[in-house]
Amino acid sequence: MLTRAAARLVLLLLTAAVGAAEPRVLILGDSIAYDGRWTTRVESALRNTPAYANAEILNLALPSETVNGLSEPGHARGMFPRPALHDRLPSILRRTQPTLILACYGMNDGLFQPLSPETFAAYKRGMERLVAAGKAAGARVIVITPPLHGADNTKTSPQDYDIVLDTFAGWLTTKELEGWEVVDIRPRLRTLIARERAANPRFRFSQDNVHPDDRGHELLGDAILEGLWAKLRLPETPQPGSVARQKILGEAQRQLKLAWLSDIGHKRPGIPKGLPVEEAAKKAVLLRQDAAAL
Repeated sequence: MLTRAAARLVLLLLTAAVGAAEPRVLILGDSIAYDGRWTTRVESALRNTPAYANAEILNLALPSETVNGLSEPGHARGMFPRPALHDRLPSILRRTQPTLILACYGMNDGLFQPLSPETFAAYKRGMERLVAAGKAAGARVIVITPPLHGADNTKTSPQDYDIVLDTFAGWLTTKELEGWEVVDIRPRLRTLIARERAANPRFRFSQDNVHPDDRGHELLGDAILEGLWAKLRLPETPQPGSVARQKILGEAQRQLKLAWLSDIGHKRPGIPKGLPVEEAAKKAVLLRQDAAAL
C-alpha cells in the first residue's frame, strides 16, 4: 500500500506538465458511476475546457455501496452486505487530496424497499457526513441526485422505488439553503428520455430498471454535465468529444480506478485487482496523451 507521500508523488506524476495547481477531481458513487461510462463522458467534456484540461480525475466509485451504512437482508443472495462509503472515505480523502468531489448516492440507499423513516434518516446522516468530510479536507463538494429507477415504466404506484429516490432528491435540493451545491439531474433526465423515446419508441434507458444502457449513460452524462457546467461556470456548452476519445479516456480512468481501489482497500468482493498505482499512473498519462491527440 502506498504511503501518503508516495500517493502524492503519483498525483504529481499525472499532473507533471502543469504542476500541482491543477484541479484534482474525485468521483464517488455506486455501480452506475463505477461502470465508467457517464463518468468518462463527464471527464472528456471537462478535459475539453482550459480549466480542466490537465486535471487529475479519479473515479473511485464502488458497486453496491451506500452512504447510509445499511444493507438489506439477503443482499447479493447473502454473499456479502453492502459496503459503506464511510469505512473508506477518510483514507480516500487523505490519500487523493481532492479539490473537487462529485458524489452521486441514493440508488442503493433506500435498499430497494418502500420509503422508511429509518433508511431516510440514515441517508441524510450519511450525506451530511460526506459533505462535511469533503469540505473539512479542503474540497469543493457537488452532490448529484440519484438517477431514475424504472425509467422505462409508464405506470407508477406508491410502492415504486423511484418515489423513494424523488424523496431523497427533494431533500438534497433543500440543502442548498444551507450552502450545499446540488445538481438535480432527475427532471432533465426525464426530459431527455422522453425526447429519445419520441424519436425511437423502442428506446430503453435500462434493461434492469437500475443500470443504464449505452445510450442511457450518454443521457445521464449529459444531464450531469448541464448542471455541472452551471455550477462550475464553465464557458459555452459541454463537448464530450468523439466516441474514440471517450474510449481512450475510459481506459485510463479504469486503470486508475482499479489501482487506487486495490491500494486503498474496500469491502466489496468481485472487484478486479488493479496494477500498482505508479504503473497505472504512467499508463494513464500515455492514454491521456493519445486522447488529447484526437
